[in-house]
Amino acid sequence: MRKQRAAAALALALLLLLCPARARAQEAPQGSWRAAALVEQSTGRVLYAENGDEELPMASTTKIMTALCAVESGRLGETVEIDRRMVGIEGSSIYLEAGERLTVEELTYGLMLRSGNDAAVALAIALGGSVEGFAAQMNERAAQLGLAHTHFTNPHGLPAEGHYTSALDLARITCAAYENAAFRRIVRTEYAVIPWTGHEFDRAMRNKNKLLTAYEGANGVKTGYTKAAGRCLVSGAERDGMQLIAVTLNAPDMWRDAAALLDYGFAAYEMREVLSMGEIVGSVPCADAEGGALPVAAATAGRIPLKAGEEPFLRLILPESISSPVAQGQFLGYAILGTGEEELARVPLRAAAQAVRPRWTYGRSLQRVLAHWFAADDSQRE
Repeated sequence: MRKQRAAAALALALLLLLCPARARAQEAPQGSWRAAALVEQSTGRVLYAENGDEELPMASTTKIMTALCAVESGRLGETVEIDRRMVGIEGSSIYLEAGERLTVEELTYGLMLRSGNDAAVALAIALGGSVEGFAAQMNERAAQLGLAHTHFTNPHGLPAEGHYTSALDLARITCAAYENAAFRRIVRTEYAVIPWTGHEFDRAMRNKNKLLTAYEGANGVKTGYTKAAGRCLVSGAERDGMQLIAVTLNAPDMWRDAAALLDYGFAAYEMREVLSMGEIVGSVPCADAEGGALPVAAATAGRIPLKAGEEPFLRLILPESISSPVAQGQFLGYAILGTGEEELARVPLRAAAQAVRPRWTYGRSLQRVLAHWFAADDSQRE
């Protein structure tokens, strides 16, 4: 068995080595897919798409949304008692048995590493009350992400009417999922063990995503296959601070296709820092600030993916003026970063100094009253 796995890994590695060299990788990729998308994760910038909005079945890549809902539930440590509704589900399985108890996190490992359809149903019932209730949660999360070409009817991706997504929507779901540390940890795991009550051994699971060991920087995410959907793959990889998400739907040569998309992204784009954390970008008029204006600084670094020759723009959204008191570090607005006509990121801007109203004192008040009287007296003399 080990020899077979080693041979398969070597064959895949040799296959990926046959991908175009870096110079050719900068050309728009071509592949066997029906639809494809390549997106930079932090900004959501679309680096490549073909039939990106076409609504298609997506098989087990559905489970990316299932896992996202699970990790965002805040219930990863909660124990789930497996019942008859959760066992014997068609297709890939982690062989759940009624009466055993697993945590939501353990089920999510089974969901993402071994694509367990039974794990998907167990999570749906535990977190949503039923498969239908959980599908409603999935659709609500899709609506929050602004997805126009996605609808879920189940948590596993087995063929069903009204269950579909698009390459670009699936990439956006994955971009959102990568914001969650638990999701990132699970999908980059190559090997995990979870309990199997009543057996002499536990469940040992190796991730089905072969790119994790064959592609430099690979860190996720999910395979999928049904006869209706064909071979589907969502891939994640990070190099030089740039996290890419590649999606191929109905792609007979999905491993090579995914590598070609990622190669293109890493060759043609780079993350460029347009703003440094703490950099002063402007000021806001404030009567009580030193010099009559309050300096404004970037709260975080601003980095966006750019092609060679592309120039970034920076636009500030700030109030026309501000009244004290203003605390140092107080949020004041945004810096919009982008290129051409495309907005790619918003960086929060904060006050780089404080502005405090002068304290009231009897002497200061008397001084103001006398100044007012003398000014009035001078005007009468004229």
